[in-house]
Amino acid sequence: MQAKDFIHKWHEVVNASEMKKLDQLISEGAVFSSPVVFKPLVGKEITKMYLAAAGQSFNMEKFLYTKEIHDGMYSVLEFETFIDDISVNGVDMIEWNSDGQIVDFKVMIRPYQAVQKVQEKMIEALEGLN
Repeated sequence: MQAKDFIHKWHEVVNASEMKKLDQLISEGAVFSSPVVFKPLVGKEITKMYLAAAGQSFNMEKFLYTKEIHDGMYSVLEFETFIDDISVNGVDMIEWNSDGQIVDFKVMIRPYQAVQKVQEKMIEALEGLN
């Protein structure tokens, strides 16, 4: 099995906003790297929390994956969306384990104004989760 065999699980979460499915999809020791947090975050619960907050922060009605590359156990997905009036372009880099769970999830975003807007929205979403 390779990343291309697992990616449909991630798309199910994103397309249906099925955050409950993250519990099965994220490995216990997962690492999450955010463009708005200085250091990687380690652990299943914090990874789920940040992915759920991202789902609330990004305008999911306009969110679209535009390209996908899969190589071995790695997936790279380019996306576009708008948050308020800011165009956001970014990449999700996902590493999978042999059980089809995410062990590493890294998000990169451009341009700088988009990073600022994502940070603002993530703070709001994370405060709402607590």
